[in-house]
Amino acid sequence: MECFWSDLSKHPQCPHGPTLLFGTHENGKLEKFYVCAACRERKMCKFYLKEGEKLTKHQAAKWEQERKQFMSRYHHRQLYVRFNDIMSVPPESRCYCYTCEQLISKTEKDVMNKHKNHDIREGLTDYQIRHPTEILKPLENSRQEAQYFFTKQSTEDIANILVKLGAKQILCIGTPKIHEYILENHEDTMSTLLLDFDGRFHNFFGPLNYCWYNLLNNHFFNETAVHVFKDFLMQGGGKGTYLVCDPPFGSRVEPMSWTIKRISDLHKKWNNIEDEENCLRIMFIFPYFMESIMKQKSNPPGVQGGLKDLKMTDYKVSYDNHPLFITDSNATKSPSPIRIFTNVPLNLVELPKSNGYRYCKKCQKWVAKENKHCKKCQECTSKNGLTYKHCDICKRCVKPYWKHCVTCKRCVVTKHLCGQKPKVTGKCLKCNEAGHTEKECDTSEEIHAVAETKKIKKRKASDEKEVINNVKKKKVNDSRESGEEKKEPIIKNIKKAAKRSEKKGTKRKVITEFKVKASKKSQLLKMHKKIKKLQNKPNGVVSRKKRTKKQQT
Repeated sequence: MECFWSDLSKHPQCPHGPTLLFGTHENGKLEKFYVCAACRERKMCKFYLKEGEKLTKHQAAKWEQERKQFMSRYHHRQLYVRFNDIMSVPPESRCYCYTCEQLISKTEKDVMNKHKNHDIREGLTDYQIRHPTEILKPLENSRQEAQYFFTKQSTEDIANILVKLGAKQILCIGTPKIHEYILENHEDTMSTLLLDFDGRFHNFFGPLNYCWYNLLNNHFFNETAVHVFKDFLMQGGGKGTYLVCDPPFGSRVEPMSWTIKRISDLHKKWNNIEDEENCLRIMFIFPYFMESIMKQKSNPPGVQGGLKDLKMTDYKVSYDNHPLFITDSNATKSPSPIRIFTNVPLNLVELPKSNGYRYCKKCQKWVAKENKHCKKCQECTSKNGLTYKHCDICKRCVKPYWKHCVTCKRCVVTKHLCGQKPKVTGKCLKCNEAGHTEKECDTSEEIHAVAETKKIKKRKASDEKEVINNVKKKKVNDSRESGEEKKEPIIKNIKKAAKRSEKKGTKRKVITEFKVKASKKSQLLKMHKKIKKLQNKPNGVVSRKKRTKKQQT
């Protein structure tokens, strides 16, 4: 089953406020529907409406009547007046009727006979009336509003953490113990407002100290309470405001994360806050084994804020009326699994030294005494309250009672059946596919392979693009050059032609001159040869002259 973030103002309403949008996969199709935000069982609130459908007039009138009937259970102002009247009488005359869920006087019980055979507690002291969690019976319906109260030690420790952080305004959602402690011990330096689904607190706190509220849909049952809430968040310009929330552990993280983010956004908006230093500080109390669920399922993909950004501290929260959530108790071998998740830097969250908590300089945070720093993991790895041990094969720290199984190829409980995998009804937190868990998911390798192929394809595509771009550039340049040539004046072309012709002419002249000179040389050589021949002949003219000269001698 999936739970979706959406605009709650557009959702149909049941007596407990706006409904939530869920979805289930049936025959390969996702079917969405609206159901009650407060009740996790249809028997308690039968509201059901498929997405896209509308309530008929008869159905709408019926649900409106049920809503008014549910709201008529408490009249806050009248009950607060009664509270002051009860406080004015002696303690022995003060009573609380568990059947009627209201404070009464002894005269109402005895004389008027209004509460015959009712479950009544008499003789309420000032302390008990100022601390209603001391006299109220915790609600035990795990399908709606199971109620567990902090131990005295945990209450004091959480309050001291807030004091050291310099908190000024404390918004207590489902934490009446913290609310009571602050009113008693820090009323001069801190202000507090309790938001709780338990309507019985109407009897003990005034309209400025308590609002009837549903965390899962951020719904105030009284319209005037919205103004009280806004005024509280705007105190001191919103600086030093902390939200301490102890939700029902069986509830979905998606709607709670939506509410926390919504309150944080309103705090920023109403106080015009832009820097992170003055944003709403959150302390969310939840089991340590829900850490991965909070980080991966609280918000839709890509949405920050809410529970997704919170970090877990080592502080173990204990409860009075829960056998499994008690630290150092004989009820269980392991300590309480409940932790504080916060957006406050962990080095600032100072945990009590008296309980064995210490500061780890390497991790820069306060850790439990059993949480040893692992040099290989380079962090304090323990989460369940026991000292973890490092597995060199798995390359991580594991619980002390786990051993590495060669067959399963991982660290598991010593006594286990190899090869057996638990049935997975939900979806993988990595790939959002059904049939396997996050640890068994192979999408990381597939994604890596796909990423590599994408890179290669991108390179090829980029190379092809470069070639195409170069060709285009050449074409563009050629077209530009041709265009420029067309635009050139005709005189330039004529000059080029003239230069070419001149070059050709000079070449021709040189060739002709060379030919003339060569021909002249050849003629002279011929003449010289002929003369030599004539000189060598006896009957020539030259020989006659020689003869005449000889005769004269």
